[in-house]
Amino acid sequence: MTAIIHDDLELWLTGWLRAQLAARPEPVCDGVKVDNKEPQPGTPWPQKLVVVRYDGSSLEELHVDSASVGVTVYAGTKALPKDANDLARIVRALVGDSARVEPGNPVAAVNGSTGPVPVADAGEKAVRYLTFELAVVGSAL
Repeated sequence: MTAIIHDDLELWLTGWLRAQLAARPEPVCDGVKVDNKEPQPGTPWPQKLVVVRYDGSSLEELHVDSASVGVTVYAGTKALPKDANDLARIVRALVGDSARVEPGNPVAAVNGSTGPVPVADAGEKAVRYLTFELAVVGSAL
């Protein structure tokens, strides 16, 4: 049997989503920072932030994992959440279309998504949360 290894999905998805958002014409996509973590306490927050979190996976077939991903969108303000709502809907559409047959893309299928839902947060920004179930193809180790 061949040992199978899967790509660092969080690393791939943050880079891919960063490029996709930068290419979008909507003003809400300008200057969005995409990362895998929130800023450290005491450091400034970007105006718009998308945080991608890999929540683990389970083996579906010999070379396919079912991966869970959480995405948190910080934008706008609690009083004016339109930017958070718009950006979260665009992120959902983009990740929902991430399965491609192209070199370096490990996403074979998007099997489901939830959200965006509002999240109560102590900060000033409006926060929206989404989840995705992705079928991820591995390669021989």
